[in-house]
Parts: sequence; structure tokens; C-alpha cells
Amino acid sequence: MILKFALALGVTGFVAGFFGPIALNPEANQGPLLGIFITGPLGAFAGLAVGALFRFLPVSNALRNRTLVGLCTAFGLGTLYACLPEPAVRGYVIEAHLEACASPAQAFSASLAEWEDAVERVTWATPPRNWKDTARRNVEDDTGAVLTMRVTRRTSIYEHRKPLNSGSKTAGPWIAVDETERYYVSDAANSCAAYAARGRELYTPFSDSTYDSPSREWPPTDTVGFLGLMELGPVPTEYRQLLN
Repeated sequence: MILKFALALGVTGFVAGFFGPIALNPEANQGPLLGIFITGPLGAFAGLAVGALFRFLPVSNALRNRTLVGLCTAFGLGTLYACLPEPAVRGYVIEAHLEACASPAQAFSASLAEWEDAVERVTWATPPRNWKDTARRNVEDDTGAVLTMRVTRRTSIYEHRKPLNSGSKTAGPWIAVDETERYYVSDAANSCAAYAARGRELYTPFSDSTYDSPSREWPPTDTVGFLGLMELGPVPTEYRQLLN
């Protein structure tokens, strides 16, 4: 009886914890290790305890079997629910004000030194022969601006991925910070004056979705990639509604 409970709950925990993450949340860090190291052993120990209890309780075998089936079902479903993906961060909103503003060309030299050092250290990629000239031309011709922003608070935008609320988005709590961060804006003339006049305001940092693409050139020669900056934009209407 004791071995039967331990084996049944242990196998249930192992199977659900091993295959659950693979099927329901392939990107999970723990993956099938959940079943091997947590739910499998936990089920076995729980089975030993429950089996020992039922060994001495004056109940019928039919009730023991129904209880075992119910425990296995509940434990398996609970494990599978725990395997469902957690909310994913889809964006951020910051509250910030302008501290300094410069043209992209003014940040070129510092970024060039960093990329030259990276090229020296990397052996798995060969940069194009004229990458420096291309990057210099792109950065110096860019009409955007590099903003140094004093960030006072930020929040994350989450997308839920469990069946009951899949696709819905919520905003996390505001977190107070006191940090200086640099961003790129592609606004044409008068970027600096426009941002200086706004005072403290809400913004959304974002990056080009192709920035981390395996096919992207290395080192990057476009302004945003070369300077290593995220772009700064207005808060989308969808995000603003979540903040209210």
C-alpha cells in the first residue's frame, strides 16, 4: 500500500513536471528538471506519507484507490498549471526629464573606441573592411539627438500567457529610481529644445526588433546600433490606458 502511493504520486509528479514545461513553456529555464528534481521526488515523499497514513486507517480498498486517483489527478493538474508560462515583459514606461542633449556625432568617438576594443577581442566574426567609415558617415549625417535623461520612476508592461487571460496586458507597480540614462530620438530639427521644454514626462524606451537578428551586420554601422542606445518615444495609447 505504501509503495503503491509513493510510486503513483512519484510517477505523476515526474511525468507532469518533465513533459509539462516542454509542452507548455518551452522557454522555461528549468525545463524538464522540474520533474526530475522537484515534483517527482516531492510526489514520492508525499505518497509515502499518505500511504503510511492509509495503511493504518480503517477504510476500504475502494476508498483508498479513489483517494489515490484523486490525489494523482490533483497533483498532476497542479504541476501542469505551475508549468504554464509567467507573464512576459513587453515594454517599459519611464518618467524622466532632460538633463543634456547632444548630436549623435558628439558620441561617435567614445563608441568607436568601444567597438574597436570589441573587434580586437572577438575572433568568431570578421567586420567589413570599411565599417568605421560607414558608421562615421551614418552617425555624422544623422539629424536625430542623443538625450541624457534623469529617470525618476519606471514600470513594466506585462503580457499574460496563461489560458484564462492569454494576450491581456497589465502594468506592474511603479518603481522609484534615480538614474541617468541615454536614449536616441529621431526627431528632426529642434529636438533638444522640444525635450527641454517638456519637463518631467512619461516615455517608452524601445529598440529595433532586428537589432539582435543573427543576420545583422557586426559591428553595426547604423546610428542606434553603433551608439548602443535604445530609442525613446511617446507612450502608446494602449500602455497609457493600463497606467490609469
